[in-house]
Amino acid sequence: MLSFFGNAAGSNSRKKDKYKELTLAIKQIVLERAKHRCQICSKKLSGTNSPHFIHISGSKKDNRPENLRAICPACYEEKSPKDSGNMFSSFKKIFSKS
Repeated sequence: MLSFFGNAAGSNSRKKDKYKELTLAIKQIVLERAKHRCQICSKKLSGTNSPHFIHISGSKKDNRPENLRAICPACYEEKSPKDSGNMFSSFKKIFSKS
């Protein structure tokens, strides 16, 4: 529905489109907020220690800067699932702890 002030969806639809992709500008905002340090272990992020970006909510479609954290490759490896190709890997983790 159109009105004098724009479409019925308002500016929310434009905001969603703005964060649809993880752009260089968004990455730069997250890095600056983190002071170019890993947000888990505080190691300096630069050159050979390039940052990885993780989504707090788990949704890879939500690329708002406040939903992203910059982390180092070592911390990223620790956070990523080891057996992601195996659909029973989560069950193995649960039952191996008991």
